[in-house]
Amino acid sequence: MLTTREEVMSRLYKIGSIAAAMGAIHILTLLLSWYVQVIDGTEKSVQGLVSPYATMMSLVGGILAGIGVVVIHFIKGLRAMKNILGVSIIAGGLLAAISPIYSYWFWLLELSSYSRFDLGFFAATFTGVILLAVGALALLTPVKEEVIPSAFTAMPPAGPELMEVGGAAPSPSRPATTRIVPAPDVAEAICSICFDFIPEGEAMRCSNCDAIFHKGCIDSWVSINGICPSCKAIVTDREG
Repeated sequence: MLTTREEVMSRLYKIGSIAAAMGAIHILTLLLSWYVQVIDGTEKSVQGLVSPYATMMSLVGGILAGIGVVVIHFIKGLRAMKNILGVSIIAGGLLAAISPIYSYWFWLLELSSYSRFDLGFFAATFTGVILLAVGALALLTPVKEEVIPSAFTAMPPAGPELMEVGGAAPSPSRPATTRIVPAPDVAEAICSICFDFIPEGEAMRCSNCDAIFHKGCIDSWVSINGICPSCKAIVTDREG
């Protein structure tokens, strides 16, 4: 079960990378022999590139499958990211899987010779089916969005019951306070505030919810809001 935004985004980027690789492999299958023509007992290999239908559909399908991972980099919402990525991969997978079959029925059978499938045909169809499965995996990725308050939103005034004890009332589900500490063990993560990749050595972690941030992002956030943007616990100390 995915529990943090960073884990969801990391999974979506990995799925997108796999889809991009499969899309590239599918396009390369155009160079293989998709069919074997038998003309007067003589066999002749037919590459996927020979068919204009296969070439067009495979190129568009491969590009659609790989472009999703680029597009989601400019999108903030997790739900929108997974939907765009999944639909893009599935659309590319459909074109990739249909391409060899369509070109066979609507182009190759019109030729006046007997033909049969070759290795390239099965490779192209297989990569298309894999893309459909990868796209479905992206759409099935669980997403739990959390609205992060604006960096310019002031802290709410403490009520009378809080003033009596001289601080915030403890939450029944989490501690009332937290610390922001360095996270040198994090090798690959995405900032919960700006949603960009965190270079090695710049990661900071909330000791309460384990959310990961850029050092500069969390320093600015805490200076204005005084709380963790993920779990809302009051930050009492910042290290590093």
